[in-house]
Amino acid sequence: GSVGGNFIGGNATGNVSNIINQLPSSSEPDKPGIKELLTQLQAAIEADPNLSNDDRNDALEQVKDLAEAAQNPNDGGMKEKAAKAGRMLGRIISGIPTATQLVEACSKLLPLITKVFGF
Repeated sequence: GSVGGNFIGGNATGNVSNIINQLPSSSEPDKPGIKELLTQLQAAIEADPNLSNDDRNDALEQVKDLAEAAQNPNDGGMKEKAAKAGRMLGRIISGIPTATQLVEACSKLLPLITKVFGF
């Protein structure tokens, strides 16, 4: 089936979680890997009361894209997908009041996530 088709009008959270859970866990307990970072980002998006449902779904779609790209982070097309998702998340977050936990989480997590792709 199509992930995109299931995502739209489906359970966004479940689809994102499924893709993140396919990633390997960090081998270092004190240093989160891409799986742990994306899980934290997903949780911050889901918990933020300042996001509209549309913005929340859009942000989760970008997390899903990052998780898909992280499955093959050295592929040029996947790097571009990750870069685009990072930019889109930045735009979504820029519309939120700056005192939110999501803005704080993203400012901490996005640089760590994009480092996986060599940005």
